[in-house]
Amino acid sequence: MALEMRFSRRSHGEAIMGALEQGRTKDAFFRMMLSPAGARDNETAFFIMTFKYQAWMEDKGGYEQYRRKRTERAMIYAHGLLEKYPHLKRIVGISREPPKQGRGVSEDLIYAEQGDWNDEERQQIRENCRELGVLQQPLKMRRVEDEEYPELTQIIIERQAPPRMVTSNRKQRRKQAAKKRKAGPRK
Repeated sequence: MALEMRFSRRSHGEAIMGALEQGRTKDAFFRMMLSPAGARDNETAFFIMTFKYQAWMEDKGGYEQYRRKRTERAMIYAHGLLEKYPHLKRIVGISREPPKQGRGVSEDLIYAEQGDWNDEERQQIRENCRELGVLQQPLKMRRVEDEEYPELTQIIIERQAPPRMVTSNRKQRRKQAAKKRKAGPRK
């Protein structure tokens, strides 16, 4: 994300914060940040995915198995997006638990590149998405309506006392300070 323009980074940050908030109330939540196909910076898409750890998972291999499944799910999303949007060269994703679930939070970073997939591999990607029930419906696209340079609010600081007037230059002030040190403390 550091290679993105400042405006995009700010928009992505807001999208991630919103996704984390949405993820608090859902077992699984997914949000993608994608530039339109004709845009200058449309080679990389980003996503955030939250996947809630639940008590019943303790019997299914515990937390480590949950992490493996969450990473697997994120890779299925990444490959599915690359298959669905062939103009993309890469996908960068974050998969994590929703915030404040009581157990602490872990996260995984996902990176996937567009491949020279044959028809059988593309079919497998679509099948994996179907099995998980992801990317089956058209994604809801929302255009970012924001200003690149937001208006800054000016802060006015009032002082309790007027500023002290300095009537001497630095050399004179140093000479006065040395004189005071030589004289010693006042009694």
